[in-house]
Amino acid sequence: MSFLYDEIFDDVKKLIKKYDSRNPKEILIQRGVNIIAFKENTKLLGMYKIIKRNSFVFYNPFVDKRIQNMVFAHELGHDLYHKDMAKNENLIEYELFDINSEMELCANIFAAHLLLDEKELINDVKAGYTYNQLASMYNVNVNLMIFKLNEMHRMGMNIKKEEADPNFFKDIDGKDIRNHDIY
Repeated sequence: MSFLYDEIFDDVKKLIKKYDSRNPKEILIQRGVNIIAFKENTKLLGMYKIIKRNSFVFYNPFVDKRIQNMVFAHELGHDLYHKDMAKNENLIEYELFDINSEMELCANIFAAHLLLDEKELINDVKAGYTYNQLASMYNVNVNLMIFKLNEMHRMGMNIKKEEADPNFFKDIDGKDIRNHDIY
């Protein structure tokens, strides 16, 4: 499975235009994806699965809305690019956050492009905000911000390249009370 990252960027632009929204939950619903909250608190943030030809996003309702939004964006990436993998009955939940997987990298880059508008972001970068300040301003995890900034750098924008923690989604514990209703 090989994705050209420019194609992800272009696909996000088309999706935003088609649905007139950057809201991943709204887009998932409009695409006919069933969204189901886990009934019990779990460390797992979310997962995408196809069951009997129906698409599902299962998510942790106990984490704050900012994290849920990132999870919905990430799972929307799987809905667009990884339906064949989601049909696999052997798909193991912990594999969903393996950053060494091109599938997960693709979903993270997709989420970064969907949630963060580079035209707005470039002005804040030029204003000198730190990565943590930018992440706070845009209501995303700093590592997702770094994914976006690195993509902007790769696309030729004058952005300093940094390394994101590749396991940032994996490191967010859905059971940790500090991740519940932050805002």
